[in-house]
Amino acid sequence: MSMEHIIPDDPPLSTNPLDWYGSYPFESDETYQQGLASIIAGGALNGDPTPDVKEEILRRTRVFYFNKMTDNSISMDEAREYERAHRKDTSSDAQTSIDASRATSEETRVLTFAELKELIETGKVDQIPNNKIIPEALNDAPPSQSTAPTRRKPWEVTASSTEV
Repeated sequence: MSMEHIIPDDPPLSTNPLDWYGSYPFESDETYQQGLASIIAGGALNGDPTPDVKEEILRRTRVFYFNKMTDNSISMDEAREYERAHRKDTSSDAQTSIDASRATSEETRVLTFAELKELIETGKVDQIPNNKIIPEALNDAPPSQSTAPTRRKPWEVTASSTEV
């Protein structure tokens, strides 16, 4: 896949893949953000890792996605060195990506059985996604009237068929 298909509005001026990587709009790429959200929902950032560990995890996702989309093969070391040389406060960009991904992942995240059980046992059923509150009252609307003809009994079916 060529780079024109990935960044149609702002193609890179350089043919260096690291320059392409540095100018790639990961923050606005919906496919990348969805993938990042699923990685975060899977627990990749659980345990409150240090900022360096968070950045390394995010760098891995960016390098993997970039290589996959552009058919390049930049390494983690090359990306790390490029980011250090061209640092533009990637920690705030990374935190923005994490926050956006967490918000997205919390909206679409599927709870594990243990999480669901805990929410039910603690009475926090309002925190269960897609949970509908069903009222305990009966339906006040009058019942509908049947429009189908009544079914004939077996002896009525055989008696009518013999008379014909």
